This record gives sequence, structure tokens and C-alpha cells, in this order.
Amino acid sequence: MKVAIIGAGVSGLTAAQHLTTRGFKVEVFEKSRGLGGRLATKRLDWAHMDTGAQYFTARDPRFVQAVKNWQQAGVVEPWPFTPYSISADGALLPSPDQTLRYVGVPGMNNLAHALADNLTVHRNQCISQLVRNKGRWKLVSDSGDQFTDYDWVIVSAPAEQSRVLLNGHTPIAEQISSELLEPCLALVIATTGPVPKAVQGIFGDSTVGWVSRLSAKPQRTKDVAYDDLWLLHFSSQWSADYDPIAAEDIVPTGLEWLQHAIDTLPNQNQQKPLKLVNHCQHYWRFARMAKNAQQPPTLIDKTNHLAAIGDWSHGGRIEGAYLSALHLVDTAF
Repeated sequence: MKVAIIGAGVSGLTAAQHLTTRGFKVEVFEKSRGLGGRLATKRLDWAHMDTGAQYFTARDPRFVQAVKNWQQAGVVEPWPFTPYSISADGALLPSPDQTLRYVGVPGMNNLAHALADNLTVHRNQCISQLVRNKGRWKLVSDSGDQFTDYDWVIVSAPAEQSRVLLNGHTPIAEQISSELLEPCLALVIATTGPVPKAVQGIFGDSTVGWVSRLSAKPQRTKDVAYDDLWLLHFSSQWSADYDPIAAEDIVPTGLEWLQHAIDTLPNQNQQKPLKLVNHCQHYWRFARMAKNAQQPPTLIDKTNHLAAIGDWSHGGRIEGAYLSALHLVDTAF
């Protein structure tokens, strides 16, 4: 049996690995040149930076075992730190928890490359059309390339994109919400200036929702030109109000926010302010699950041999992406 999987994120690559193990012929199609979806590591001459998912957790025993395997393979490590948060009165305070967080090493994207090992992946192929012919599926890319004779098609794109691609071919398309995911603007800034080593992750506020000290993650390297590399994920509402076409300069907003947060730490009044060395930004159109969003689990159409999987069908986490793929493989194959 021949299976096409659209999207080389965690769910798509996991499904491909498990189906290949069971003896199916699998081909994965990815619209970009990279792998991993939001497991994104951008590589520039001045820094390698995680711009998408910053870490993941493991709760389900199946995913816990997978993470252990990835640790043994050297592509994942724990990121032990005590998160900070912005208090009600605007101060930056420790916010201890017992959560064990993991990261891909030496970048989040390395986990995706490990999942893609020995798979057939067609990169730079944006599949824009599905065609049914004599019980088989044909995939057509936006550049006109055609790929034929698939028994099954599994779509592992963001929810809204999956809905569009499957529309007209299967009733499961109507079960995918058109407003399930919210955007996120990511800003990376390289800075000089002293910051306490304990500050590695910050749960923010209505402007910036999360901050990672990228240079504090395991196996990360940094340029001698700066002291630290920071990732700021702006809140969903702030990101939705932002106009990426206008390309307004968000760097001062992010730097000022981070500086203000650090200034509220004890004994920071006499410290030199942060100085910007370099920056980079990325706009994630489909990033976080909307509040109170309700989405059915992995959607499977056994009659037409179509399915839709992804983290959005299992709570929006990397673990959810992995579990959605397992559920599909165990249920439909």
C-alpha cells in the first residue's frame, strides 16, 4: 500500500516512521525546504535560533518512552530551569514548578531530522490539490508537479490549511474548525549586558507571552559579539493586531519589554542596560490553539482513505502531534 503524507512536522514524520516500520511505502511532502514545522531552527551567520516551539513536555507513557529513545540517540536533552513570570504588579519573580522540559539538541529542528531519517521526503513541494481517480489519489503541487497512485493521503498541515485541502473530498473537512489556531510573532534579539543566570524562561503578559534565553539552552553556542540570545513570543492578541505587511519595527517594543522585566529584579538598578547587537523576526500565522477551542481527535475517513492529523487535534502540544499520529496508525492501518 502506498501512502502520501502532506507535511513534515512531528505528526507527519511520526506517522511516516510507524507506517514504514509496518511495511507501507510512504512518501512525505513538505512545502518548505526545512523539516519539523514549528520545530524551527533558523540558521544565520550570526546565530542559530529556535523561532518556533521552545520546549516540550512528556506525560503519556508512549511519548515518555519516545523521549527516552531520543535522549539515547543524542537528539534531545532536558532543559532544567526555574521559570520566571510577571506578577500582578509587574515584577519579574521566580515561578517554580515541577515540569520537566525537553529541547532538541543542538537545536529544536534536530529532532525533526532524526524523525525523518530513512524516509522519502519531497521538499519544496506545496501540495495544493487532491484528485481522486479510479480509487487512487493524485497530488498536484502549486508549481504543477504531479504525484500519482496513492492508496491513502494523510494531511498533517495546520488545521485551517488541512480543511482547505480536504474540502470537497471528505466529510471530515467540515469537522475542522476554520478558527482553531492563533498567530504568534517571534522576535529574536542578541544583546550585551548582565542578566542573572537564573533567568532562562519567562511567562509574560498581554504583550509578550513567553521569553526563552536561547543561549542558556543545552548545547547552544553563541557568537562572541553578544552575551545572550533571546526569543520573545508575542501574545496571540498582540500578534493578531500586528500587521506583518506594514513591517513596523517591533525590535524597540521587544527590547524595551525585556529591559523593563529585568529591571524589576532585585539589585538590577545599578546594572548597565541591555544593548542590541542583532535581531531577527518571524511571523507564525498558525501557532497557538485558540482559547476554549474544541477540536475532535484525529479525523479519519476510511471510505475515501483520507485523514487529518496534527498537534491541533490533540491539545496543541508536540506530544499531541506525536499521539495524533499513533492514533491514526493504530486505528486505520
